[in-house]
Amino acid sequence: MATLPESANYGINGAETVEYPTKTYLVKDGRICGMADGLEAMRQVIDIMLRTERYQYQIYTSNFGVEFQGLIGKVPEYVMSMVKRRVTEVLMTDKRVKAAENFIFRQANETLECEFDVRTVYGTVRTEVAL
Repeated sequence: MATLPESANYGINGAETVEYPTKTYLVKDGRICGMADGLEAMRQVIDIMLRTERYQYQIYTSNFGVEFQGLIGKVPEYVMSMVKRRVTEVLMTDKRVKAAENFIFRQANETLECEFDVRTVYGTVRTEVAL
């Protein structure tokens, strides 16, 4: 004998997943200049994720942002492997991102630059970070 009526299971079994649009405010040069959707919105999200230090700002969850501060001054080989891992880790928290790939590292003086592709459901974005 069931403890709950049959109608109690409707919310679990009859639920549908709804995809909401990714429309967001487009910010250029510190000013809001319209709305963006799709690949353009993803470019902006990726940029914000990679420029935000994790755990630095209370407005973001602990899953948002990347941890680069602890890598400054470390051995370049170690930094390269950790940048690749941490960038991939933070980007994969967004379900619209499918992969981070084709990492290319360049060292200029005391700066390490990393260029890579982010494959999303809307297309591929080429981006870079510098430490």
